[in-house]
Amino acid sequence: MNFKAWLNTVSTTSHTLPIVILYVTEGCNLHCCMCSYREARPGELSLNEIERLAGTLAGYGLRHIVYSGGEPLLRRDFPEICEIFSQYVVQQTLLTNGLLLEKRLREIRTFLNEIIVSLDGATPGTHNTIRGGISFEQILAGIRSAVQAAPEPRRVSIRTVVQKRNFRELAQLIGLAKSLGVGRISFLAADLLSDGFGRSGKGLPAPSDSIALTAEEVLEFRAIVDGIVPAYRKEFEAGFISESQDKLYHIVEYFGALIGRNPFPRNECNAPMVSAVITSTGDLLPCYFLPRFGNARETKLEQSLNNDGIIETRKKVRDYVLERCQTCVCTLRKSSTAALLDRF
Repeated sequence: MNFKAWLNTVSTTSHTLPIVILYVTEGCNLHCCMCSYREARPGELSLNEIERLAGTLAGYGLRHIVYSGGEPLLRRDFPEICEIFSQYVVQQTLLTNGLLLEKRLREIRTFLNEIIVSLDGATPGTHNTIRGGISFEQILAGIRSAVQAAPEPRRVSIRTVVQKRNFRELAQLIGLAKSLGVGRISFLAADLLSDGFGRSGKGLPAPSDSIALTAEEVLEFRAIVDGIVPAYRKEFEAGFISESQDKLYHIVEYFGALIGRNPFPRNECNAPMVSAVITSTGDLLPCYFLPRFGNARETKLEQSLNNDGIIETRKKVRDYVLERCQTCVCTLRKSSTAALLDRF
C-alpha cells in the first residue's frame, strides 16, 4: 500500500513523487511539424547530476521514470542513465521517435519495461511528411527488432499524434500495429495551443492549418471513428487500442473545438499531484504544459514540490479553472485507489 501517494491524490501537498518524466536531452534528429525540439540545450544535466537526482527521486518514492525529450537515444550515455535508475525498484519507459532504436537496442533493452515509438502514418509518405525526414522504414525495422527482443509484446507500443495529414489512416495504423506485433497503439491529438514541445513562445514550426482539421474534415473524422468503434471492438476491450471509445471521440471533439464547432471536451487530470516533468536543464514542471515551479539544481526536491507556486497550481488543476487544462491534449489521471495500490 502506498499511503503517501494516496494522500497526494486527496490533497494539494506532495508526500511522494511516483512518476517522473525526464527530458534526457532536448536535441532531436527529426523535424516534426508539431514540435520545435531541434538542438540540445546548453548546460544539460550531466551523468553525475542525473545519478544524484536518481538517488533523490528514489528516496522520495519514485516508481516510474519516463525518458522523453527531444530524442533520448541521441544521448551517448543513455545506457548509463538507464543503468543508474536500474539500481532502484522503478519501472523505466522510453519515449522515442524510433530512428535510432534498432542501432541502440542492444545497449538498453534489458533496462526498459516499455518502449513507446512514435509512428505518425501508416505509409512512408504520410509519416515522413509529418516527421520531417525519411524515417518510416528505419523506424519499422526498429520496432520489429524491439518486439523480437522483448520478453513479451506488451513491452513495445506505438503512439500516433493525430492531425490533418493522418486522421484518415487510423484504421490502417491499427492494422499495421497488429502486423508488427506490438502490445498496443495509442492516439493523441496534436497540440496547437500550448508552449510545450520546445515551442516556448516560438509558435508552431508549421502553419496551424496544416495540422488542424477543417469543419468538413471533423465530420469525416467522426465518421471514421464511427466505423472504427464496431470494427475494432475486441481491440478496445483487450486494451490493444489504449484509448477507450469515448476517448477516441474526445479527440474528434477537440478538433471540433479548435474551430469553434463545439466546446472543448472536459479533461480529467491530476498529473501535478502524482508526477512531475524534469527538463534537460533541471527545471521542474507540473506537466508538459504548465509553467516551471523550480529547478532540481537550485533547490531541494521536497522543498520545490511543496512551494507556494506548485500548491496553488495543484489547487487550480483540481478546480479545473486553468485554460491550459481545459484545452489540453495529454492528460494523466490516477485514481486514489490506484495510488493506494501503488499502480504506477
